[in-house]
Amino acid sequence: MTNIVCNNFKIYFLLAVALLASYSPVFLSSYAFSDDWYYLFSSQTDPASIFKWDVLSGRPAYGGLRYLLSFFISSVDSLILLRLLSVSSLIILSCYFYKFISDRNILKNTLQRVIFSLTICLLPSFQVFNSWSVCFPFVTSIILAGLSYSALTTLRGISGIMLSALLITFSFAIYQPTAMCFLFFAFMDTCLTSRKIEKKELIRTFAMIFFGMLMALVLAKAIPLLLFGETLSRSNITIDLIGKIKWFFVEPLKNAICNYDTGRKALSIIISLGFILIGLKNISENGKEKVFLSFLFSVAAVTPNLLVTESWAAYRTISALSLITTSCFLIGLFFINDKIKYSQFIYLLLPVAAGWLAASNIKEGFSSPQQKEYALLQAEITKVVPKDFDGTLYYRLNTENLPKIAKSSKYDEFGSLSLGMPWTFAGMAYTVKKEAGMNFTLPESPVITGNDNCPGKCIIIDAQSVLAMK
Repeated sequence: MTNIVCNNFKIYFLLAVALLASYSPVFLSSYAFSDDWYYLFSSQTDPASIFKWDVLSGRPAYGGLRYLLSFFISSVDSLILLRLLSVSSLIILSCYFYKFISDRNILKNTLQRVIFSLTICLLPSFQVFNSWSVCFPFVTSIILAGLSYSALTTLRGISGIMLSALLITFSFAIYQPTAMCFLFFAFMDTCLTSRKIEKKELIRTFAMIFFGMLMALVLAKAIPLLLFGETLSRSNITIDLIGKIKWFFVEPLKNAICNYDTGRKALSIIISLGFILIGLKNISENGKEKVFLSFLFSVAAVTPNLLVTESWAAYRTISALSLITTSCFLIGLFFINDKIKYSQFIYLLLPVAAGWLAASNIKEGFSSPQQKEYALLQAEITKVVPKDFDGTLYYRLNTENLPKIAKSSKYDEFGSLSLGMPWTFAGMAYTVKKEAGMNFTLPESPVITGNDNCPGKCIIIDAQSVLAMK
C-alpha cells in the first residue's frame, strides 16, 4: 500500500509539472480576451451585474464564483490569478482521470494511463478553458461531473443517488456543456473496461444525466424568470431538429475528430478517423454492443447543443464529445504503437507534441494577439485623446469592414481579436484610462455603429483606424 501511494504521488507530480509547462503561457503572460474585458470593467464598476448575467444564462454557481472573485480583479495582471486557478483545477482533474482509470483497470499499463490522463487534458477545449480568464470554473464543473458519476456507481442506496444528484446539479449550475462530461466517465467505465454491461447501471446513468439536464432547464428558464422576470433567447429550444443533426456532423463532430488540430485540416480528419476506427475495433473485443454505446454516449454528450437554437460549436461547448472521440483515438494509437519497435519513444513523443501544440496555440491564439491589440488601442487613445479631456469617449465599430487582421485564422476563439466585439471596448478603454491617468468618461453604451456622430463633448475611436496600425 505504501508503494502504491508513493508511486501515485510521483505520477501526480509528473502530471502537474507537465501541465504547468504546457500551460505556462497563461500565467507568464499578461493579457485579456473578449469577455475578460467586460468582467474586468464590471468588477470595478458594477460587480452585481456579473451575477445577474450568469443567472440569466442558467449558471448561478458560475455567477456566484465570478462575483466572489471579482473583488480580486482590478487590472489585466490580476486576471492571471483566474488562469492559475483553472490550471490548478486541470492538474486535479488529470490526477482524478488517472485514479479513475486505474481503479477501474482501464488500459493495460501505468505508462498508457499516465499518457492518457495527460494528453486528454491538452485538448483545445482545455486550452480555451485555461487561456480565457472568465472560463476559470469550467474545469471544476468537469471534476464535479466525475465525482457525481463516482458517487452514483460506488455508493449504494439513496445516499449515493442523492449525492450524485447534488453534484451534477452543481456542475450544471457552473456550465452546462462541461457537466455533460458525466457521460465521458460513464463511457470510460462502460466501454473501456472488460466488465459486462449492466442494464440497471446504464438506466441509472442516463436517468441521472437526464435529471441534470432537467435541472439545467430549471436553472435557465424558471430561476431567471422568477428572479428577474426574463430569460435569454439563446437557451430556447429549436424546432429544426433535422438541421441540427446535419450541423452535428459538420461542426461539433468535425471539431472533436480533429483532436489537437485547431486548423481542422482534412488530413487530420482522415488520420484521426483511422485511429478512432482502430480504437473502436479494440473496444469491440470486449463486446460489440460497447461500440454502439460509444456512439450513443457521443451523441448524448452534445444533446444540449442539439436541442437549443444556438448553433456555434465552440470548443468549450464540445468538451464531453472531444474527450470521448480522443479517447477512442488514443486507444487506437496505443494499439498500433505497441506493435512498433520503438514504442517507448512514441509514448514519450505524444505528450511532448500535444504540450507543444497547446503552448503554441495559446501564444499565437490568445496571449500574443491580445497583447498587441491592447497596445494598439492604448497607443490610439493616448494619441487622439488629450490627457486632460473630460468629455466622453466612444468607439465606432463596423464588424463587416474590419481589417483582415481582426478575422480569426483558426476555428473558435483561437486567433480572434477583442476589438471586433462591442462588449470589450469599455473594459479596454477603462484600463487605458487608469494606466495613463486620463480624465475622459465612458457612456453607458460607448459603441457606435455606422456613420452616426457622438453627442455633445466627445471623441470617437474608430476600430478600423486602430487595427490598421498593425
